[in-house]
Amino acid sequence: MVLTNLFNMLDRTIVSILAQSIKTDLKLSDADLGFLLGTAFAVFYSVVGIAMGRISDFVSRKKMLAIGLALWSVMTALGGAAVGFVSLSAARIGVGVGEAVANPCSHSLLADTFPARNRALALGTYLTGTFLGTATALIVGGLFVQKWPSFCTAIPIGGVCDLAGWQAALIAVGTPGLLLALLVLTLHEPPRPQTSQQKHYGTVRLIMREMATAFPPFTLFSIYGIGGMAALKRNLMLIALITAIATGLILITGDKAQWIACSLGAYSIVTWGQVQSYGDKPLYRLTYGDPTFMLGVLATALVACVIAGISVWAAPLAMRSFTDVSAVTIGVGMGVIYVSGAIIGVVLGGWLTDRWKARDLAAPLNMTTIALIGLIPCISLIVWAPSLPIFLVAYFLLSIFASLWSGGIAAMIQDLVLPRMRGAAAASNALVAIVVASGIGPYWTGKVSNMTGSLGTGILSILLLAPIALVLLVIAGRRLRHETPERRLAIANEAGEQEGWKAKPAK
Repeated sequence: MVLTNLFNMLDRTIVSILAQSIKTDLKLSDADLGFLLGTAFAVFYSVVGIAMGRISDFVSRKKMLAIGLALWSVMTALGGAAVGFVSLSAARIGVGVGEAVANPCSHSLLADTFPARNRALALGTYLTGTFLGTATALIVGGLFVQKWPSFCTAIPIGGVCDLAGWQAALIAVGTPGLLLALLVLTLHEPPRPQTSQQKHYGTVRLIMREMATAFPPFTLFSIYGIGGMAALKRNLMLIALITAIATGLILITGDKAQWIACSLGAYSIVTWGQVQSYGDKPLYRLTYGDPTFMLGVLATALVACVIAGISVWAAPLAMRSFTDVSAVTIGVGMGVIYVSGAIIGVVLGGWLTDRWKARDLAAPLNMTTIALIGLIPCISLIVWAPSLPIFLVAYFLLSIFASLWSGGIAAMIQDLVLPRMRGAAAASNALVAIVVASGIGPYWTGKVSNMTGSLGTGILSILLLAPIALVLLVIAGRRLRHETPERRLAIANEAGEQEGWKAKPAK
């Protein structure tokens, strides 16, 4: 599972270290890069992910994960054949569609394997793959950018050497995922009882129904089928409102692809909640219909947005700031530094959160607050660093704080729902977090960079979200303190829960 997560992040983030080369070869702006680094992947990842989250609650999770891994690996490799903004965008969208299965399946499998008292540490350990993948992306990407021309001169390989370094890098990191997909099929999968919906509808029909709830225009048929004409009218009004807002933003910024994609993400968030409010009331009441869940999700999404704004642009910033340093030195240095700090942060954070949670159920959000406060001076120092060593020290500290909260929040999402809802809950959180973080953070940073002529200013501007996130974290933490398993079960029962799950006290 850690290896799968490693390739998830490797294929997702390698474009960050390759960004400067891609920008030069394809003649792109920073706003275009922001779309490619974040939005193109994020929105489609989220839209597909919400359907995958529900589907993962009643199909074989290891088979679903293997199919997704194979798809995103192929699409990563196809990115190496891109010749312009449109073709590279299509490839990155494909990566997002494939990777949409990763979190729901992985989190659900691990939550079924580990009890609540170990869950934050278990998920935190799994998330080390995230940081190993990011570090590998920086190192491998830097090596390809710097060494590919000399490698091909020394060892010519037919037409392959006609590729640019960034194209060769995408092909090289995408191909091994196909072998790993076969290994995933050997995983043990904890057995699960059939839900009443599976018994009533059948698995194939349920899959088709969940896919229809995620993809426009099929969503309109789903809304009408479960909520009638009144629900359909509300959904059409939502479309009109989102279209009007997106049109205004396109006129202001001129970035059509960005706001069309974000509109799709916003529509999917609200529509998925509307579908569940009719189709699965207990799930809705514990997720999108629950103030504690939504405040926590929105607060952590804003934190993730701040992190995304620096994470994908840190390597391009270093390459632009320290032009006398090679891409290999920057890539390897950032990769080693990042993986060291991030693994310390995610394992330490998960361990501390588990113990803090025994005394205070708000521990996951408290840990996130500490992380956000620590991020602010780290980001400032990265932007203003006068030398690469100081930049790397700040980047090391940033990697600790950026990962400190992730395991605890992943466990918190699982703790707030019933066992049958775990995949859907992970996808619900990811839908909001990815659309907000990756859909807005990299683009925002790149757009401000375009407007001001300074990438550092673009990165610092994302800190405007920090005060809002802190306020939401405090409010959500006060509510989370009272959310015991017994209370969550009572909420589900009031909404008509029929599966017969029993609340287990946290230990």
